[in-house]
Amino acid sequence: MPSTESPIFSVLAAVAVTLMGAWLSNGSAGEKETTAHVKRHADNIASAKQFVRAQGDSPSSAALTRLGDAMLRGGRCEEAVTHFELAIKQSPHSLPYLWQYGIALYFVERYDDARVLFEQHRLVNSNDVENAAWHFLCVAKASNLSQARSILLPAPGDTRVPMEAVLQRLPGGDFSAIRLAITETENTPQHQDAKFYGDLYMGLISDAEGDRKAAVAHLNRAAATPMTHYMADIARVYAEHLSAQD
Repeated sequence: MPSTESPIFSVLAAVAVTLMGAWLSNGSAGEKETTAHVKRHADNIASAKQFVRAQGDSPSSAALTRLGDAMLRGGRCEEAVTHFELAIKQSPHSLPYLWQYGIALYFVERYDDARVLFEQHRLVNSNDVENAAWHFLCVAKASNLSQARSILLPAPGDTRVPMEAVLQRLPGGDFSAIRLAITETENTPQHQDAKFYGDLYMGLISDAEGDRKAAVAHLNRAAATPMTHYMADIARVYAEHLSAQD
């Protein structure tokens, strides 16, 4: 295969980005992963690979984590897991901090390993409702919904809207409190984030509960956000993950 530093590789990479963008605009959940997003991920992965290569035979845990992050955000979850695990091998004390490794484990269906990771992450970040929600999802997938609800992780004091409502919804019920919390942010700078996170976690909960139609609808809406932060990219990966199961 050509070197990643050769002119041939540059041409092939450009063609691959174009083709992937066209493929992802075919009308399913993947339409949210636009050509611009695909190019951004390709650029970030290339930059992270260069950073790793520049460190020689023993790249740092930080460099490997950066590459794992870029792979995960670009939907290359198996490769993300590999690089996160190399990072942990280099720096074992980093394990509980790598919540993103837990998300990558979820997407490669290593649900029990992901559950353990989220339990460890809570020891260093006890107030994160997102961590509790991903833990809930992984237990539901590895075991069943009843078990997931019996061992919910506490996450007190998360003030982000609508996280408290998300936490209160994990034991069961409907989405009215989440929707109300989002509505109350209308005409404020918080509304875009609140709407995005509401859709992301209503989709996640629906997935855990086996309501595929609702999960797809909410995740597609979350994936359609124009935002490009970490969890916006995760929403797009998640939407494509569900689409790939059809």
